[in-house]
Amino acid sequence: MLGRAVLWQPGTDHAGIATQMVVERQLNAQGIKRTDLSRGAFIERVWRWKEQSGGTINAQMRRLGDSVDWSRDRFTMDAGISRTVIEVFVRLHEKGLIYRGKRLVN
Repeated sequence: MLGRAVLWQPGTDHAGIATQMVVERQLNAQGIKRTDLSRGAFIERVWRWKEQSGGTINAQMRRLGDSVDWSRDRFTMDAGISRTVIEVFVRLHEKGLIYRGKRLVN
């Protein structure tokens, strides 16, 4: 990047809409609705998806030749990352930059 050393940190997101849809499809195939599960049970399913699919995502990135620092690979539900994400959302909410409404906005 303009001759400077930069960090491209790889990672996967547990709460992405695509991830949620995949996990919900898996549940639906078993005759289970997401709302039938507790939050904790749904999160457990997300962890299982991550264990199964996280490696696929990384393998695809490696095949593409992505020049990332693999020693820094992260998942948004990792303890430190999850805490940081919550702190950032709280700060953004306190500043009025985000709010909870009736509709999903990307």
